[in-house]
Amino acid sequence: MAGFFGFDFQSKKEREKNYQEYAKKIFPFGDAQKEKVLEILNDLSAYKQANQLLMHYILIKEAMIDSEEKDYKAIAEKIEKKRYARLTPEIKDCIRILMDKDLAMDESLDYPTAQELKSIVEKKQ
Repeated sequence: MAGFFGFDFQSKKEREKNYQEYAKKIFPFGDAQKEKVLEILNDLSAYKQANQLLMHYILIKEAMIDSEEKDYKAIAEKIEKKRYARLTPEIKDCIRILMDKDLAMDESLDYPTAQELKSIVEKKQ
């Protein structure tokens, strides 16, 4: 990697390697895991803001992975200030439950549906 005037230039091969490492960090079970999470987020947001919601989710997940404290509430509050997506309290609670399930996920990729997440949130209230 070459540096020029404060800019770091990477070759296409280096960028691809970095992207693959990042993707493996966020979705260790590959594209199938990413698609499942995206499908759930789409269902939660009724397809209105799927990409923004995915970005919000990935930022929280990355911070949770990198954090020693794993304090979801503090991490989520910090990221929510950036307003990547408009979140209702119900969606916030669903994302937290989904995050807990996702961080404990195995190769079975047995995620709850959006309806199941909403049901869990309703029972907790």
